Amino acid sequence: MSVPHEALFRHSPNAYMVLDRQMRYLEVNTAYELLTGRRRDELLGRGLFEIFPGTANDDGSAQADVLRASIERAFTTGERDTLALIPYAIEARTADGPVVDQRYWSATHTPLRNAQGEVVAVMQHTTDVTEVQRLREELQRARAATGLTADQLAEGVRSRAAVVQQDNIRLSASQRFLTELFAQAPGFMAVLRGPAHVFELANAAYLQLVDRQAVVGRPVRDVLPELAGQGFFELLDAVYRSGEPHVGRGVPVRLRAREAPREIFVDFVYQPLRGPGGEVEGLFVQGADVTGREAALAALRESEARFRTIANLLPHMLWSTRPDGHHDWYNQRWYDFTGVPEGSTDGDAWSGMFHPDDQPRAWARWRHSLATGEPYEVEYRLRDRAGEYRWVLGRALPVRDEDGRITRWMGSCTVIHEIKEVQARLEHSEQALRDAGRQKDLFLAALAHELRNPLAPIGTSARLILLAPERVDSVRHAAGIIDRQATHMRHLVEDLLDVSRVTRGLATLQKRPMQLREALDMAVEQTAASMAARGHRLDVVDEAPGLVLQGDPVRVAQILSNLLNNAAKYTPEGGQVTVAVHAEHGTGMALARVADTGIGMEPSLLARVFDLFVQAEATPERFQGGLGIGLALARSLAQQHGGSLVASSPGPGQGSVFELRLPLAG
Repeated sequence: MSVPHEALFRHSPNAYMVLDRQMRYLEVNTAYELLTGRRRDELLGRGLFEIFPGTANDDGSAQADVLRASIERAFTTGERDTLALIPYAIEARTADGPVVDQRYWSATHTPLRNAQGEVVAVMQHTTDVTEVQRLREELQRARAATGLTADQLAEGVRSRAAVVQQDNIRLSASQRFLTELFAQAPGFMAVLRGPAHVFELANAAYLQLVDRQAVVGRPVRDVLPELAGQGFFELLDAVYRSGEPHVGRGVPVRLRAREAPREIFVDFVYQPLRGPGGEVEGLFVQGADVTGREAALAALRESEARFRTIANLLPHMLWSTRPDGHHDWYNQRWYDFTGVPEGSTDGDAWSGMFHPDDQPRAWARWRHSLATGEPYEVEYRLRDRAGEYRWVLGRALPVRDEDGRITRWMGSCTVIHEIKEVQARLEHSEQALRDAGRQKDLFLAALAHELRNPLAPIGTSARLILLAPERVDSVRHAAGIIDRQATHMRHLVEDLLDVSRVTRGLATLQKRPMQLREALDMAVEQTAASMAARGHRLDVVDEAPGLVLQGDPVRVAQILSNLLNNAAKYTPEGGQVTVAVHAEHGTGMALARVADTGIGMEPSLLARVFDLFVQAEATPERFQGGLGIGLALARSLAQQHGGSLVASSPGPGQGSVFELRLPLAG
């Protein structure tokens, strides 16, 4: 059953009152109201000596000075102070008006401490001993004036002794009340006596904390031997010797429990207890188990350490402000970038790190965010440790509590200097690129138009000449030339149109399962004449017959045909061209390698060989021209198939190798 401590205090038969340091009433109980004749609402908040100023003693000293000195000693020393007997007049209210009544009191002043161990109030336990004092004085006067015997005097004081007995009964009840409060207090408490620190009292909370029962009458070293080596015995000895109290905060204690050893954390006070002569007779131990609090603090410290570690690992500069925008934290990256001492940019000092031209804009955005709670984002130039201004992107978001109030701002600065420089270069070159693109498209369109126009008359002339039988040989020879040139021009036009469609994304592939060898055979057939005209030897090495691709057969054949035509054009007469086909292990790709013994390529040409309109320098060995579009078209088509086309060459005069990779089906 829980004890209603407030009710016990309120209805205790003993008079109690509590004062603050200004000697103002903080609390009184009912017995105190009855004793003084003043209601609680008349006392609380008012000064003790304002209501009960007292009178002068026989020697002329003020009664209030004695009482005030005792209370101040309790505040100053933090120790209980007792006035065994003090005369003090109070004003009593009667039917005939207020009457000043000289009374005698026995008062004990006990300091009250807060959670930090600081004395914040003093509680007075007062007993009216006026009747006892007057009885003593009457006995003395009677003995001196009447000469009565002791028995006669005793008979006269029996009635007054009965009154004193009633006071003793009330005092005993008060002691029981305080003992019960001690036993049931939620914090652990114990009283130790003598230099051996023998347990005189220990409340239930203390016994539960140490997991012991029979402790009274035993020294603390016998009851808690596991405390040896933890400093507590030495601390008890020091407090007992010096008489100075000790306050501990969050101190770890290792205890030997019945189930298993455990470590807890406690806040505690070792308070010396003094005898009548002021000597230390024992120690009062009081405290609380704060293991939960310390665990929460440890978790908070660990969380903060993790946050700081992560914050310092990030490549961004991070910062934080109070709700009013006062900067109070930066991560290490900020100091590494700016080179300023830690703390030197707290508050508003960060503004000096901005480029002067950017400060008004940045400040305006920041003030707007502080006023509205909207996210903060702005680009500005920040001075680095070398004194140079570099572009950064500043961002910040508010942190809100459960009620939506902003409790903090978290922000970052990300270096975007290189991006800003690239943007500037892109802006300058964008128009040039657009112009170049238009020129290329105009060139292709005009070239296609100019090449296609002669095709119809050339074809017609060829057919008419073939119809003239009288000049058979010359007509047939001319017709053959016209036909070959027309075919060549048609191929150029078709290549140009293909390039235009592919680069504009208009070309569509008719993909289906197909055999790579079939496309290769078609390309070999299409380039056979060119190979034969130059006297080249063409070898086809199929290391994986039957390879199946998911592709457009016509376009794959076109890729291979362009590679073979390129090899034929750039290989001197009587050269060797080799095509090797196999499946690449682990890549899911088919590889067709076209190698020649031709003129090779320098590194500068190799880097741009697949660009449009790029060709090797004309040489006497090259008997055919071109527009430099075949390889560009071949690579674009390879990429559209999900493959690739790369070129390599040991150098001029050492031939070239082109490797075509296309994904296998399934």
